[in-house]
Amino acid sequence: MAVSPGRGRATWTLEDFEIPDYHDIVNSLTHGAAVGVGVVDMLMTWSGGGAATEVRDAANGFTGRKVTGTSHISFTVQMGGFSFTADESGQTSLASEVWKERNGTFFS
Repeated sequence: MAVSPGRGRATWTLEDFEIPDYHDIVNSLTHGAAVGVGVVDMLMTWSGGGAATEVRDAANGFTGRKVTGTSHISFTVQMGGFSFTADESGQTSLASEVWKERNGTFFS
């Protein structure tokens, strides 16, 4: 068996997640009533293979290792008779990293 640190693939799925629709930011921030409930389906993937970097931040008390890669997100939101699907063409990942971190009493 061969192990290649920094390579791999992760998938995260969210299905039938209910989220309240507050219509606008003012209604949401002033704790107004939701106008309805939407249902979200989302799929997020991450593929490694990028640079692996050791990180140590003594000022904030953590150390770790991060691996860069590429990511992709697709989602659909449904509410009543309305459906919105994200346009997946041309997506660009600004930052796609997976971390293994030690902090607090585990910081060394």
